Parts: sequence; C-alpha cells; structure tokens
Amino acid sequence: MRFARTALGLLLSLAGLVVTVAGAVAAFWLVGPDNTISTSARELTSEGLAVITAPDLLDRHGPTLHVTATGGKPLFVGVGQDLDVRDYLAGAAHTRLIRFDPPATFGTQDMRGRSTKLTSPGDLDWWVAKSGTGQSSVAWPIQDGRYDVVVMNADGSPAVGAQVRFGVEIHRAFGISLITLGAGIVVLALGLSLILRRRPAATAAPITAFPVVALPAARQAAHTPAGSAAAAGAGPAAGSGYGAGAGYGAGAGAVQTAATVEPAAALQPATALEPALASSTVAPTSQAPTPTPASTSFAATTSSAATTFAPTRVTASPFAPTPPPPAVPAAPMFMSAAAVARAKSPRLLVGFGATTCGEPRYTEHSDKRGYGESRGDRSPSNKPPYDGPTYDRPAYDGPAYDRPSYEQPANGRPAHDRPSYEQPADEQPAKERPAHERPADERPAGERATNGRPAEQGGVGAETVSLVESPEFEKSDEAVRRTAALLASGALLLTTTSCGLLPAQNSDAAPERRPAVTLADAQAVVQRYNQINNQANRARDTNLSETIEADPTLAQTRAGFLIGRKLDAPGKDKDKPFTYTDPRIGAPEFGSYPMRFVVSSGVSNAPGSRQLGVWQRQSAGAPWLLTNSVYPSKTMKLPPLEGLRTPAKADLDKLASLPAAAGASLAAYLTGGVKAPQAKLFTPSPGISKLLELRAKSKVADTAETYIASVADTFQPSGDPLTFITSSGEALVFLSLTEQYLQRVEPGSNAYWTSGEATAFSSMVKYTQTLHQDYLHQLALVIPTKATGGPIRILSMDGQLVGAGGS
Repeated sequence: MRFARTALGLLLSLAGLVVTVAGAVAAFWLVGPDNTISTSARELTSEGLAVITAPDLLDRHGPTLHVTATGGKPLFVGVGQDLDVRDYLAGAAHTRLIRFDPPATFGTQDMRGRSTKLTSPGDLDWWVAKSGTGQSSVAWPIQDGRYDVVVMNADGSPAVGAQVRFGVEIHRAFGISLITLGAGIVVLALGLSLILRRRPAATAAPITAFPVVALPAARQAAHTPAGSAAAAGAGPAAGSGYGAGAGYGAGAGAVQTAATVEPAAALQPATALEPALASSTVAPTSQAPTPTPASTSFAATTSSAATTFAPTRVTASPFAPTPPPPAVPAAPMFMSAAAVARAKSPRLLVGFGATTCGEPRYTEHSDKRGYGESRGDRSPSNKPPYDGPTYDRPAYDGPAYDRPSYEQPANGRPAHDRPSYEQPADEQPAKERPAHERPADERPAGERATNGRPAEQGGVGAETVSLVESPEFEKSDEAVRRTAALLASGALLLTTTSCGLLPAQNSDAAPERRPAVTLADAQAVVQRYNQINNQANRARDTNLSETIEADPTLAQTRAGFLIGRKLDAPGKDKDKPFTYTDPRIGAPEFGSYPMRFVVSSGVSNAPGSRQLGVWQRQSAGAPWLLTNSVYPSKTMKLPPLEGLRTPAKADLDKLASLPAAAGASLAAYLTGGVKAPQAKLFTPSPGISKLLELRAKSKVADTAETYIASVADTFQPSGDPLTFITSSGEALVFLSLTEQYLQRVEPGSNAYWTSGEATAFSSMVKYTQTLHQDYLHQLALVIPTKATGGPIRILSMDGQLVGAGGS
C-alpha cells in the first residue's frame, strides 16, 4: 500500500499544481476582479466606410461583450443583426474581421465597393446596442443569433482608423477562478501529505501474566492408582518414543522440571525478552533419568511433581528432550505491523510449562484398554476413539512434543502411558477432536488460536492472514477510497464551475427574421413624424415631407401643398398643427428589406376619426417613411394589430378573395356605382357612399352644360396592395386607386379650367376635346376568410386631387 499511496500522492500533487497555477493565472492575470477577459488594444483600419466582425466570430451567447474604440475622428460603435448590417453596407467598401487568434490577432478581409457617405449610423434604430453621443464604447449581453460589431466614423464618412479593445465579461468568473485556485491548493496539499506520510512503528502488545492454579492434594490422592510402582517400569524401550534420537524413557517415575518464566520477565517488551529467552531455555537431557524406586508411591511422586510444576505447567513428556525455543525473527522492512506483532508474539516468548490463558486446564482421558496392556500392541487403526471429557483446554497448534502434557492419570495408568501419544493429533478424526485441537485452517475464524487466546480476545492470529483481510489493508483501502471520493468531488466541482465559465453555443438555426420595429422605436417614429410633418405643413415644404413620407402619401402631400400655394398664396389658410396620439403598433417579422409596420392612432384635430397608416423602411440605411394613410371613422371596427404578420401562401389560400382581385373588383364597383354587379361583394364605408353620391350628381350637372358632350368616371388599381394577416386569419389590405373624371367637349367648342383646385395644375388653358381631373385614393380593406365568409369591408377611402388638364 505504500507504493499505491505514493503513486496516488504524486498524481494528486501534479493535478493540484496544474489546477493551482491555472486558477492563479485566471484570477489575477486573465480575468481580474471585474470578471472581464480583455484583449490588448489593436489597431484596425479601413479605407472603406466601416470595420465589422463576421457573424461567425460571435458564435456563443450569454456573457457581456465590451468594445472600446479610440481614434482621431469621432467614432461610432454599434452591434446589429447581420441582416441589418449586411443591408446597410451592401455595395459599400468596408473591412471585415473574419478570424481571431488569442490574445489579440485578427484576420481581416477587405470588401470592395463604393465609398460614398452613408446615413449617419447614430440615426438608425435597428442597432441592438450602440455608443452614445460623444462616446465610442458599447457593452452588450451577447444574444443567440447572427450579430455583427461595427466600428465606423460617426458621420458615416470613409477612411476609418481606430484602436479597438475587445472584452468579454463572464458572470462570477473571478469567484470561480478563486474557487479553482483554492481547490488546487487543497488537492496539492492532499497529494503531498500522501507522499510524505510515515506510518508510526508498531509496538508489541504487553504480555499479561495470568495466575496458575495448582492441582489440589485431595484430587491428586484420589487419582493415584494402586500398584503404580509395579507399573512404573513397564514402559517401552528407549528409542521408541518421541524426541530427537532419545528413547521414550527408561524409568517411569523420573521427573525433570521445566524452566519457568518469571512474571517480571514476561511483562518486558519484546526486545527485553530476547535475553530472557536465552537464559530460560532448558538444555535437553543427554541421558535417561534415574528410575524411581519401586517402594516409592506414585502418589508421592505425583504430589512432588505437582508441587514442583505448580508455578507453570509441564509442557513436555518427562522422557522427551526439550527442543530449544525458536528464535524471534527480525521483522523485514516490507512486513506490515501485524506481521511484526506476530513475529514477537508471546507464544514464541513463553517457555514450556507457562500459559497465558488464565487458569490451567486439565483433560481426563478414559481408556478402555486393559491395565498393563503394552502400548506397542496398539496402532492407529485399532485405537478406540477418544470420547473423554475436556475442560476447555487452550487452543494450541504447535508440534506434538511441545504440547502441555501435565494431565491426571486415567484408569490407574500414568500420564506418559496414555494413548494420546500413539496417534498424532492431526490424524484423529475431525469429528472426534475438540475445536482447539483442529488445524488452524479447519477452525472457525473466531476460534483460531492467537497467542494462546481466542481471536476475539485480541490475540495475534497464529495462521497467516491474507493481505486483503488484514486490518492494515482495510484501513489503507478505506483511505484510498476516501481520497478518491474527495478527488472525484473536486473534479466534479471544477468541471461544473469550468462549464459555467464556457458560454453556450449559438443554437438558433432558423432563418434570420426579426420584428420590423420595437414598440419604443415605433413610438419614436410617430413622434418624429408629428414634429416634421407640422413643420412641413406650415412651410408647405415638400423637401421636409420627403424625409418622413413616401408614395402614395407623399404624392397626395405634394398635390395638397401645390393647391394650397395656388389658392392661398398669402398663407392665411394653412393647416393647423395636429398630432397622432395614442399609437398602437403592429410589427410583423421580416427576414429582409423593405420592412413595414402598421400604426393605429388618434388624430388630435379630428376626434371622430383615427389614423391607420403603414410605415416602411426600404433599406437598413433608410429612414422610416409613411407610405399609406387613411382615416377611418371611430365607428368602424378595426382588426387587432397584435400578432400581425406577413402573409404566406397558405394564408392567402384561406382568404375569400386575393388582395389584387379585391382591388380590381373594388375599382369596377366604384366605376359602375351602386348598381354595379361587384357592389354586393363589398360593405362600403361612409366615405365610399358619399363619394359615389357626389360623383353621380356631378355627372348630371356636367352633362347639362352645352359644351360638354358626355362624362365618364373611371377607377383603376394603382400599384401592388400591401397585405397583412391578422391574428384571426383575416387580411388587412392597403391599396391605391386612381380616378379620372373625364368630360368630353362638344365638337366646335372649347373649354378650360377657370376656378377651383384644378387651376393649380391647369389654368386658363383652352382644350377642344376633353377636360379631366385626376385623383389618387388610398383605401383600407378587410378581406374575410373562406371559413367565416361575408363581404369585404371597406374601412376608409381618402382621396386627393393630384392633377388636372385636358386635350
């Protein structure tokens, strides 16, 4: 386990060192207390109009991006969706950053194109983040999608030069770096502790001296057989018993005392006992002991022997030579503490006759062999099984000649003539042997002898314990498991925190689309229109109107200003200022330009009406312009603008009529009047009814003139209708119609415009064939679905005279 602990310590130390260095570098050099990983300032220049990043460079989202630019000119820094930036710079020369190599190396690509000045980037509202006035830095939480960073001159002029610094702010990055640093230090300390750890040297357990109880004299007398003197000399011949070449004994009564171990010596440590072992060893007897006279009673001999051996126990036959005690082996360096303790166990330190089990134990044998029967007549095959009582003899697994032999005679026979010497213990049937006499590998784990004590009493096992079963292995294995668990927990913590540092990969694979405008930007557009429109109306300035309007609305405005200047040259009857109030926005999503949104708002000078208009941006660099504008009555039910979207083919298929067909039918209806077949397809607005009534009266009055031969009123669709699908599936359609009111002049006559609005376009010019007035009408329709059915509702129709003349 020492090798495994050292190897694990080396691995932990190496890992801890790497993590510690990484945490320190991240915390104090790479990140810093502001949680921002920044590049050094890098000079970026372009002969074109801008320096932009490719959308692939911002392929992760979550952290906050910081961009700071400095240069000789006022600079603009912005972040926009790629569809807006791409359209804004379409056809313009610029430089694109296509690669970034840490720490601050960029790969660039020059895009050729025109170098004419662009719309000032600060005036555009599609930037998701842009620098403020007088600033050239931006902070933007990176979003999922395709976005570009743009650096250009604030006025949109070419030749950009800037020192740019990029930074990414990662939430809690500094704290996570400190945690990583601390975890690395802990792992490093743990690894060093495993490498430098030294297990303390194991010491042998102290040997406890146990009292020895001598056999009572009464019990000795009761077991003394009659005629023991005669039987004393009947032993087998010398050389037939145990021992190293020594006979079993020439006489029966000679007793040789065994060396005893003093209690004081037994309590000494193992190192102190080694000299005592040498001094207490009894040398084997070189000659047979002197026989005891026949007149001496066996009881007296036994009593004398019992008195002599009372302090200890006789551990060998009186006639067997005493083998020398085994020497205590020196513990090699690779031995475990358990092996050292076994090598110095008290079993090897106690001489024969001593015991460590408390009280001496005795075994009474019952032999059914007749008295005086020769021992040599028996063999292991004819020996009767031993079934005598036992008195819990201490377990012992040493050699047979070293087994304690001080036992009481059985059936009047001396102890040395008992059949226990005829058959070795290991040849007795296992079922007839007590548990303490079985071999160590046949005993239960709890009954194996350990220094004369059972294993459950804390002795050192006499048998060899496998490595995986040793307590030291279990402790080391437990330490390794705990260390591995700690390492796994730390790795999990570092993995979790490191994953928290890595931003998420962009996953938006859908086609790039976005709402045309935000609510705040739409309201800003309406406010700007109110301001500029009033200025243009007061001055009748078409140029100002061109900055906020587009056709067909702009065409009507131009005609209105022209009529106003003709009929009210002093300017006394100018339009009073008004505003659009309480705008409600419907902003569909678009994936390309042009983009549009719809606004429904009140009119400050017409409380009975609402304005319903469409704002359009033709390109990313163009302003929002009002293209369609009608004024339905408040009594008209307008469709909801929430959830407004551009139509798909499936949406158009569900409509009761296609928008273009509806426009053509409407033109036929207005041309034919209320009796036209197409009239049943529509629900007219109040303005439509008034217009048809007015045109019918005009026709009657004009044909009554002598110089007018006939009158014709014709409506034609103009341009493509703008269609939006509402949340209910209906179509909100904006379209334009042109109207020509034509008067044919009688042959031989002439006619000309003398008064009215037509004089703004043709005054005092004589025409001999025709006179005509041209109108431009804007309409808003609601086309139902096939499922709901019903007529097409005309929300409003607003016209303006835009021309007059003749032929």
